[in-house]
Amino acid sequence: MNQTVQTTYFEELAQRVQREHIESVPPDGDRLPILLNGQEIGVITPGGAIRVRAESIRDRDASDLYHRAGAIAAEVREYMELMNTAPFIKASSLSAPYRQLADFNGYVLGGMESKRGVQFTTWQWTYDHDGLTLGHYFGNDYAAAKQNFALRSGLMPEEKQFTSEQLIEIYRCCADTISHDYELSSEQEKRIDDIQTLITEMVPDYADKMKTALESDLPQQIQPTM
Repeated sequence: MNQTVQTTYFEELAQRVQREHIESVPPDGDRLPILLNGQEIGVITPGGAIRVRAESIRDRDASDLYHRAGAIAAEVREYMELMNTAPFIKASSLSAPYRQLADFNGYVLGGMESKRGVQFTTWQWTYDHDGLTLGHYFGNDYAAAKQNFALRSGLMPEEKQFTSEQLIEIYRCCADTISHDYELSSEQEKRIDDIQTLITEMVPDYADKMKTALESDLPQQIQPTM
């Protein structure tokens, strides 16, 4: 990764981790330090990997944080590499400098650099492949834009996908299993932990969705009737 691409990658990554309420400090050369309660727990490298301090490995909060940060770093690395090599979209109806990240079956996924980070949109090509129509805009949410493109283009059958709500429910079932006194082997616990980690990567705002799900389970207050 050359210096210009590396700088752009860290600028985008810094915005993403801040948006996900992950504490960090400005990039230090070829690394982006990640903090928990003001203390550095690890650094993200230009390759999208995270190096964790030895003393943070067994800390549960630190573990959750570096898994989240690592997933974001890998995702940013993926789309920034695409942005660096993808051609600009040529369409009569498009004036913004979008790059063509994917094109299949009459649909296109575009990305455009902005002050708020890379912005993603999916469109349908017009019948003559000259213009674009029916744009779906996702802001900086690459995962949602990529999934929408896969569904619209037919790459991914919609009926075979879990919704965010279903994934959150699976996460909760995993948490309940771990919290109860079930006789689980270390291998089973590892599989459950891997499932939870995967869900946090698939649902970037899982913490907010989890909170909403838990609040919906609370008994409703009985309102007095007149």
